Amino acid sequence: MENVLTIAGSDSLAGGGLQADLKTFEEMDTFGFSAITSVIDIFPQEVKMTSLAPELLEQQLASIFDQVNLSGIKIGLLGNIEMVGIVSRYLEKTAVPVVVDPVFFFKEGSLDSQNSYIEAVKQKLLPKATITTPNLLEAQQLSGIKIDNVEKLAEAAKMIQALGCPNVVIKGGTRLAGQTAVDYLLTEDNGYLLEDNKVKTTTINGAGCTFSAGITALLARGTSVIGAVKKSKAFVHEAIVDGVRIGNSSGSVYQGAARREDHDAKK
Repeated sequence: MENVLTIAGSDSLAGGGLQADLKTFEEMDTFGFSAITSVIDIFPQEVKMTSLAPELLEQQLASIFDQVNLSGIKIGLLGNIEMVGIVSRYLEKTAVPVVVDPVFFFKEGSLDSQNSYIEAVKQKLLPKATITTPNLLEAQQLSGIKIDNVEKLAEAAKMIQALGCPNVVIKGGTRLAGQTAVDYLLTEDNGYLLEDNKVKTTTINGAGCTFSAGITALLARGTSVIGAVKKSKAFVHEAIVDGVRIGNSSGSVYQGAARREDHDAKK
């Protein structure tokens, strides 16, 4: 069985973050390891983030890299430049597939500090990644252009690829107009428009994390980039359809959806 690592924040509601990653790894028949960067507490009206000390991240990574033969690595929320530097140094020790999900969560700080963090991700992580999986807003921050149609998706993907990451998939999701959820994958050889019907539901928390975690596990198992992206997109669609409602206005994807006996009846 392949060993895969997530470096990410902890989600109090377990829809996203390392909890979503580990559940996805399990569903994809891989063994998941985790290094925690922060604790995210989610409330109806706000999200609170508490970052761990960088030396604690270093300690976790040393423990894992010293004892485990990894087959894939996913990088999620890091939160500060020092952690970006630590992760970048550890990536130099391995040649396994690396998936960078560039989660930009800014609790506080100046615009300059936010821009410095984005630049650190662009310079230190993307050139070491096999694929990066930004959503529409993150792709806008990485590319510097506004994305409001499919043509702009392709343009932004080329700009992000030019930063040194050979494969880019931008998650357009439900943010673009139309009846379909559109993602755009750019590989070294071709561009692919991936579409699926939009699902009218609030059970979408963790969809992005699950998508990138699925790609990580599939790449670790030897699946091609295009195959991993397509299979993970289908996996996330099922997880949204059979999501878990939390409170009155939100909910999380359910990574075990596809294996439920009653899943087809819910479509």
